[in-house]
Amino acid sequence: MLKEECSNLEDVRGHPYLLDFEQTFEDDKEVHIISELLEGGELYDAIIELKKHRTYFAEDDSAWMVHNILDGLSYCHDVIGIVHRDLKASNFMFKRKIDVPRGGKHDKANRTRNHRNLRDIKIIDFGMSTKIAPDTGKVQGCMGTSYYVAPEVLTEDSYNSKCDVWSIGVITYLILSRQLPYQGKDEEETVHFLENAEKHQPKYDSMRWMTLDPQAVDFCKSLLQVDPSKRPTAREAMSHPWIVKHCGQPPPQRPRINLEHSIMVDKTAPLPLLSRCSLTFKSSESFDSQRSFFTEDDELTLAPHRSVHMDPIPERQGQEQKHNGSSKNIHKKNLMKLWFSPSKGHQPEEETIHFNSKLEGTSPRTRQSTQKTLIMQD
Repeated sequence: MLKEECSNLEDVRGHPYLLDFEQTFEDDKEVHIISELLEGGELYDAIIELKKHRTYFAEDDSAWMVHNILDGLSYCHDVIGIVHRDLKASNFMFKRKIDVPRGGKHDKANRTRNHRNLRDIKIIDFGMSTKIAPDTGKVQGCMGTSYYVAPEVLTEDSYNSKCDVWSIGVITYLILSRQLPYQGKDEEETVHFLENAEKHQPKYDSMRWMTLDPQAVDFCKSLLQVDPSKRPTAREAMSHPWIVKHCGQPPPQRPRINLEHSIMVDKTAPLPLLSRCSLTFKSSESFDSQRSFFTEDDELTLAPHRSVHMDPIPERQGQEQKHNGSSKNIHKKNLMKLWFSPSKGHQPEEETIHFNSKLEGTSPRTRQSTQKTLIMQD
């Protein structure tokens, strides 16, 4: 998977809205990936700041961010032939430092510079990206982050690149409203909503949505259609009236930029994997779980997760204050469901593993889970 990430990064090198890969090398202990310097921080952090200051991105800036993300994504899908599969707020970064809008007055030069910097956004983290099968146009594997994942990814069927388009619909909804279109009380309920997405349609009745251009609502609805065949491609979404109103007609598709390909991946090599479909649930989540879940369809794997605790919006600090500054061991439930196809009459064995992690002294986005329930084969 690491080789495929590096290979895909090399393939997309040179596009202005995709992370620019420099090189990779390996020492005795680690593999190092060198990329361009991105100084502007994550979209995730910018939205947190917006929430704190009770403000929003300007609608034209929002449209331009989405336009440029779609430009990069259509290049991935149509020119390179890869699907990202983990598009979320923490996987977009700004190239230069931005000033989050706070409702105050700024001089014209600063406003112009900030508009430009907000629009200079990059898609990063190709760790779950994979090549599209040239014969079917599809990929397999239950991969992604629950709040952003398309409903079809949660099935055991193959799916196409429009799973990424769904994720951009979620991102657009979040950029415009600071809320998620699908969010239950925890990740498990969120996944349940997504599995029954037709019955849990996003709402557009808040005061914020009432103040936005109706075309922005239509854009989100078009990308968040449960049936992937009804969703536009990334390229088609760039021609939506809301995008065209702010950004103009989309430019022609770029031809392939980087023709080099030095990192080869043997897709036939067996992977050291343990499950068919792995979903991880946490009891307390905000709009962007740093943890992603993933599996390979035909392999048996329990691949290493970035497993973290995320505090709910609006304030992380408010959650930390509940502990009165003291160091406590908090026991939380973390279910990891593994689906197998055991032979007839062969019942899987259930194993429960308990361990604790301290909440204090660690980053809220790097804390480890405290209980895992694994359904394993004998």
